[in-house]
Amino acid sequence: MAGIELVPARQEVRAYTSSQAGVSTPAGIAGAFVTVINGGGGGGSGRRGAAGTARVGGGGGGSGPSLRDVWVPAASWGATYSVTVGAGGAGGAAVSANDTNGASGSAGGSSSVATGSLTIGPTSGTAAGGGQQGAGGAGGSGGAPAGADGGTASATGGAGALGGFNFSAGAAGGGSGGGITAADAAGAGGAGGATSSWSSSGGGTGGVVGGASPTTPAALGAGLPGAGGGGGAASVTGAAQAGATGAAYGGGGGGGGASLNGNNSGAGGTGGAGFVEVRFVYA
Repeated sequence: MAGIELVPARQEVRAYTSSQAGVSTPAGIAGAFVTVINGGGGGGSGRRGAAGTARVGGGGGGSGPSLRDVWVPAASWGATYSVTVGAGGAGGAAVSANDTNGASGSAGGSSSVATGSLTIGPTSGTAAGGGQQGAGGAGGSGGAPAGADGGTASATGGAGALGGFNFSAGAAGGGSGGGITAADAAGAGGAGGATSSWSSSGGGTGGVVGGASPTTPAALGAGLPGAGGGGGAASVTGAAQAGATGAAYGGGGGGGGASLNGNNSGAGGTGGAGFVEVRFVYA
């Protein structure tokens, strides 16, 4: 009996971290697997307010949704295709006016691949609320997996909350910023949410009052979703810490810390950038 030899199909991987239009589709393909990750939402900034009042930190940014290895057969590909890579949402600006709530972060940008009459990509992620509102940004929807929510800041000015975890091979949310209680106690920033895919990445560490700044977690690599950035700590002696940037790809930015009147609050961290991969399989 003759043996059977399995010969793997020839493949070509094209990875994109910036948008491109009018890219030529290669000839002789059977189709392609498409992976798309949206940009993460930016964190909100913290409130700047008077002593003896609760000053709330900024909420963490929600993470971008993603689609992984969507098969697109050759018949659906046009002669060219265009790639859109969503940017991470901007964090809310630091507050420089007394008795003022923090600013909301911006939503993460959408990523997609468009060819012929077909567009492949999830909907856009959403960004964090900031300051007195304190709400974490909702994770982006429309993907498989969807994004995770950002951490919600304490309404009484306590320490920042942990960003949303994502153990479905998706990106994770940013930690919220630390607040200041009515007793004028400054709180630490919350840690960013962790993500798990084929390997696991913990989120960024939250900022320490009067100490270390929050961190951006390490990226797992091309095509893999990112963890959330840590939230910034509050301060009653100077400017509060800014939230950290979410990890590439699609992690939510950390929220900024709250501050006492006379000192700037912490800005929100930028969301992690999006990503697109097209893996052509030849016939």
